[in-house]
Amino acid sequence: MKETLDYDKPCTPGERVHALMPNAAEALDCYLSIARAIAGQTDYERVLENFANRLRVLIAHDHLDIVLLHPKGTQICYEVRMHTSWSHKQNPEKPTEESPIRDVLRGDLPYILTDDAWTDPRFHFIGADSQPLFEANLHSRIVVPLRVQGELIGSLAISSHEKNFYDEGLVVLAQGAADLISAYLFALERGKEAKNSAIAELEAKGREQSLRIGALQLTEGIERERQRLGMDLHDQTLADLARIRRRMSRIEGGSPVASNELAAIQDELDHCLDEVRGIVEDMKPGVLQLFGFSEAVEAHLQRCLKNMRRPIEMHVEDLADGKMDHLQDTVRTAMFRIVQEAVNNALKHAECSRISVRIAQVGGNMSVTIDDDGTGIQDTDLLSQSGIGNIKTRADIISANVCFKRLEDPKGTRVRIIVPLAASADTLATG
Repeated sequence: MKETLDYDKPCTPGERVHALMPNAAEALDCYLSIARAIAGQTDYERVLENFANRLRVLIAHDHLDIVLLHPKGTQICYEVRMHTSWSHKQNPEKPTEESPIRDVLRGDLPYILTDDAWTDPRFHFIGADSQPLFEANLHSRIVVPLRVQGELIGSLAISSHEKNFYDEGLVVLAQGAADLISAYLFALERGKEAKNSAIAELEAKGREQSLRIGALQLTEGIERERQRLGMDLHDQTLADLARIRRRMSRIEGGSPVASNELAAIQDELDHCLDEVRGIVEDMKPGVLQLFGFSEAVEAHLQRCLKNMRRPIEMHVEDLADGKMDHLQDTVRTAMFRIVQEAVNNALKHAECSRISVRIAQVGGNMSVTIDDDGTGIQDTDLLSQSGIGNIKTRADIISANVCFKRLEDPKGTRVRIIVPLAASADTLATG
């Protein structure tokens, strides 16, 4: 009478495997036991431990390992019972070309059955990572492939300390067990990759959010410093220049040459005063603080127009009824700086005769569109690290979306910046 298979009492090498070959019903019972033992488990070590314990009822072994193939010609090995350098935790990925079972992993052989891996030439070649065979005293071996939907994903290897321990019948049982667990391992591997990818994405987002918060704080600090410098220029430098201008206006008499020279100096001083006033306003945009975004843009356009030597039509249209001023101060100031840069770029490089700025609300977003009728932006312009680069950087800091478009009819350039209406330091940090 045949011995009954006991799944809770694993056999040891030399017990039963050669004396007793399980029939189909017993093998099926064992496979069902394996399926129940690994079902619901998500930890690799627990899955493989349960799998190895149940499989030992069919195939006694001293060592079991699972190899899973990874992209770029690498693999990761998981071992049960004994651990060797094949599954070294500090360096888990190994080149498949160095694996002593590469013939199975490459699909060159359907399986490997050996009476003694120490002397079998299939395990030993130049560069082969076969030293663990000797260190772990692994002689008899069965190596079968793991496949999912016909695709080779790795291998199952079963080893014994004894020689001449396995036969062809056990290869069939080993392949059945491999087919049973392969899909489960494949799902675990994809789940692990998805988890690692999600963790990496969260970490990247965390770093990005930290950088954005830091950049916002830096921007706020820069704006405060700009305002301080603007006030210093206004209270000291501008006042000094104005006082010199008044003193010079009181100088009378002298030769015609001296009078002409004095008049020229006064003109230059007047120009310097205008320039400094413009710099002060740029550094400390009082119109933005006192009257709002659209008025500040209008004031900037008027200052630009005053300094131009050619006629330019400029127009600002606020279709959002002042809702740009609902933005957090740092975000609103950054948007204003972007508009300044876009307008300055158009005046400096586009040879335009018209610039229009349109402010609008689109759903929960605010948009500012700057159009000009100039020569049109080129692909090489988008690589600029100065004007356009500054616009992109400012937009990134406040999580705004900026796009540049070359217009054809009529020709010119469009710059559009879109930012959430509810943008604030907190929402930008968590968005």
